[in-house]
Amino acid sequence: MSTNLPRLPLGEASFSRLRQNGHLYVDKTALLQKLIEEGRAFFLARPRRFGKSLTISTLYEMLTGNDKLFCGLDAEPWVKAQSSKPWPVLWLDFSSFDSNGSAQDLTNWVNRKLLAFAEHYAISTAAEASCAETLDTILELVSKQKGAVAVLIDEYDAPLLDNLNDLEKLQSFRKLLRQFYKVLKACSPCICFSLITGISLFVKNGIFSAANNLIDISSEVEYGAITGYTQKELEDYFHAYIDDAVRKNIMPTTASLLEKLKKYYNGFSFDGQTKVYNPFSLLSFFRKYQFSNYWYSSGSVTFIENYFKNHKIASPDSYHLLKVDEESLAPREIEAANPESFLYQAGYLTLVQRTEKYLILDYPNQEVLNSLSKMYLSSIYPIPDYVEVGQRLWQAVEHADFAALAKIFNAALASLPYHDFGFWQKGENREPNESFYRALFLMLLRGCGVQAHGEMPTCRGRSDVLIESPKQVLLMEFKLAKSAQDIAAKRKEGEKQILDSGYLEPYLSGSIPVSSTVFVVDARKRQIVFTTTHGGSLDSDTRSQD
Repeated sequence: MSTNLPRLPLGEASFSRLRQNGHLYVDKTALLQKLIEEGRAFFLARPRRFGKSLTISTLYEMLTGNDKLFCGLDAEPWVKAQSSKPWPVLWLDFSSFDSNGSAQDLTNWVNRKLLAFAEHYAISTAAEASCAETLDTILELVSKQKGAVAVLIDEYDAPLLDNLNDLEKLQSFRKLLRQFYKVLKACSPCICFSLITGISLFVKNGIFSAANNLIDISSEVEYGAITGYTQKELEDYFHAYIDDAVRKNIMPTTASLLEKLKKYYNGFSFDGQTKVYNPFSLLSFFRKYQFSNYWYSSGSVTFIENYFKNHKIASPDSYHLLKVDEESLAPREIEAANPESFLYQAGYLTLVQRTEKYLILDYPNQEVLNSLSKMYLSSIYPIPDYVEVGQRLWQAVEHADFAALAKIFNAALASLPYHDFGFWQKGENREPNESFYRALFLMLLRGCGVQAHGEMPTCRGRSDVLIESPKQVLLMEFKLAKSAQDIAAKRKEGEKQILDSGYLEPYLSGSIPVSSTVFVVDARKRQIVFTTTHGGSLDSDTRSQD
């Protein structure tokens, strides 16, 4: 990477350090100024690693009038004026609380933060029996002596999401926090502005049931780009990195690089209109110039994994272009949330279209689909030696080695307990169908970072699996044979389907090799027993294993 490029703020959630150290900053201060000037109590939900903490940190510096940090930014005049009359600001970050602790530990932690806030403004008082009572006392004292208080609360739901598997503890935390936010509402005459952020809307109703003064801006078009990077911001702020990546031949042209970045990391929409990139993923790409699933590897996703283990989640492919009624997505307690509501409220399904009768949801981008596939596979169908499997899959894809792909998939199938192959339908246990094997294969590929598409449409049909790599385009059609005598017929059926539906035709005019195969699965053995391999025509067969 060139040394004259601006420093990337990767992992930096402190606005003051970011500005003091000369990091690149995508200016969101005009939106934050607008929010402050409304002077209300707000709530904002965004997924993890989406800039919530940096937003809270920026607001803190604005409200306290630290104008030296805002030179050249949109809100510079506002902050300069604010510097002559800074507001007292209470800032609590619940992600810094050790969620292994008890409800009493949480009470003690909040009380310490509240007392430190009071002491900062030279106000001496003692902790009350509960953190709610301490909050009441301190807000009254500070507002009387220093003026109305601004309240910033980051990751309000962290203690709850970290304890989804412990319902007793979850309820004790919920009860404590409900009282805390009840007092926060009661103290609204002492508060001039507040913003509460979190990952989810799930527990908002239960926690804030008494604090119904909050304005939820999570899905408002006006604030759709308050976190994340828009396409224009990517091109305006990161042009030096884009040019550097093209110079280093990461992609042959600027247009091709932007298109792949959009497919891989863009597409998050919280209002149904504005599309944004995940900041952490985009910054990680520009640091390494590698397309990878940074979102999954960037930190704990325990609350999602716990939900997967405790609820009946369908294959990730079933949530593509999912039609739902708006009521089914209404926020509710997380333990009662249905899968589509869970994935939507947590930000991992996004709104792509709103009609009078229903909403259409889909994955925002390739990275999220790959990451959720990996989590699903590891939670529902744990495959041993996953890292080694991924390396072998990549080698097989790079060499268009369908026999190796079949062998790797068969080994993964062989590792699954027999009861994982059944599914219940109308009161009886049924054997898996063709789509089961296709979906499991797709999850295996995506979980390893292979760019794979399911049911890719052409003008005459939809192929089962399509893999796109820089060196190969591979197409696979799955067929399920109920008996040994059925294998040859299914193979021919798949070959004819590939030809008649023109699955390969959109890719034959390109500059990279195109190959296809028919994977015939023996329903009795639960293994791929035959593949046929084609490079644009049906001219050769390859036995993978029998």
